[in-house]
Amino acid sequence: MQLSQASTLCAEALLIEHDSQGDIESLCSLAEAAQCFSPIVGIEQLDTQPWAGRSFHQPQSIILDVTGIAQLFGGDERLAASVHQWVKEQGYWASIAIANSIGAAWALANYTHRSQIALDLAELERRGDTSTIQPAITISQPNAPIGIATYTLPIEALRLDQATVAKLHRLGIRKIGQLVELPRSGLASRFPEQLLLRMDQTLHNQYEPILTLHATPELSIEDCLEHPTPLRATIDAIVTEQVHRLTRVLKNIGHGVVRLVCRIEMELNAIPIESDIENQSGQPPVARVFQIGLYQPSNEPEHLLWLLIGQLDAHYAKGPSHYWARSISVQATLTAPLTWQQNDLFDRHTTLHRDSIAKLVDSLSSRMGRAAVVAPTLQRDPQPELAYSWRPLTGWKKDGKIQETKRKLARTPKRNFSEERGIEPSVDELWRRPMRLFNPAKPIEMQRVDANGSPTRLVYQGSPLSVAKAIGPERIDTGWWQGATQQREYFRVALSTGTWLWVYRDCRQQKWFLHGEFD
Repeated sequence: MQLSQASTLCAEALLIEHDSQGDIESLCSLAEAAQCFSPIVGIEQLDTQPWAGRSFHQPQSIILDVTGIAQLFGGDERLAASVHQWVKEQGYWASIAIANSIGAAWALANYTHRSQIALDLAELERRGDTSTIQPAITISQPNAPIGIATYTLPIEALRLDQATVAKLHRLGIRKIGQLVELPRSGLASRFPEQLLLRMDQTLHNQYEPILTLHATPELSIEDCLEHPTPLRATIDAIVTEQVHRLTRVLKNIGHGVVRLVCRIEMELNAIPIESDIENQSGQPPVARVFQIGLYQPSNEPEHLLWLLIGQLDAHYAKGPSHYWARSISVQATLTAPLTWQQNDLFDRHTTLHRDSIAKLVDSLSSRMGRAAVVAPTLQRDPQPELAYSWRPLTGWKKDGKIQETKRKLARTPKRNFSEERGIEPSVDELWRRPMRLFNPAKPIEMQRVDANGSPTRLVYQGSPLSVAKAIGPERIDTGWWQGATQQREYFRVALSTGTWLWVYRDCRQQKWFLHGEFD
């Protein structure tokens, strides 16, 4: 209710204005003091939209990386008890959870005991005795499935925005376990990408960085010029020095650049000539920004400069000449750790051209754009034309995940799919799908089918041909989350000419289509 209405109903109430800045400062001070338990301590990072179940859009939790630290205290239980006692001495009551990921620990800490603590504190404070309250500690064993502990939690424990949670509630989904049972492809088409990301961070131990409060290595280098310069040679020299300084910092922390941004701020320092006025459109440029993405993380200055100077050659000279550079900065906006791996003694043939291929991909992406250099990736979808997607080879993957963090000269060999089980087909199953797939499928005239519905005669390339052999049907039904349901019956058809086709019958329209050809 409104404050004026509450004051009327309860005139003797003590009104204290909420000090949000004071709360944040106290939380940061508590997090800095918590470094006595771990060198990596941070506070929770909020999204742009408030999370469901939150009264205020501000951080309320502290995150500690306790990997390898529990043994110093005699186990996870004793570590959690020590943290609880320390927090109590600071004048707070905390709900503590230890898990394999930040998402799981946050969910368990905020939705296992937190509400009960609030009720117990209110009751015990009314009685004047808070010493009997029990510590709220939840520990997920390292080898135990996290889903078992979190399936019973509400979906608000996934750190979702209010609109997404409200939509899930309208569908009758209130627990994480109910959400996990739904197909991922349906969730991806009906909900924002943040939903799947939060599920993976909570249930599948997906990496989530901790933004620590202590000083971190600076990955942005900026130089302000005393006098603006139009000389390209001076700009190249400054960029070269900045890239070398940046790579030295990255080598110290064992990281490589995945995305690099160069920003050149401009200033009007000359009288524009007619050609500049004719070429100038819109507002004058205040800065020129160049971005490069890499196929794999790299901290080699020569390789980064090769890509960055190529961007400068292609775009810098196109601007008006009466704008000079006054400030130059180079920043690594996305980095990833470098994983070193020793090659096998006789593995020379598999690593001979890896560095050249990686540099070729980086060069093409830099010149043509990362969206033009892509690779196919398999998707879990029964509909053949949706069973793959294209993702850029540089920078971030299309689904938001980080590229493989292997060195260019130490990439692992290609996987042997014949020894794996998953969505990738084995060697024996390759003949079940054609190498040539028509998208969209081509309508085809089916002249005759047998009693079982298998094709026996059809028109192919304008000529009626008999079917020597038909293998099928293979029935495919798509999910409701993709719109109108597709019901198909696929056949592998061998014509009398020796050609193998992949055709299907649309069970709804009762029409035949040619979807692919076997080589």
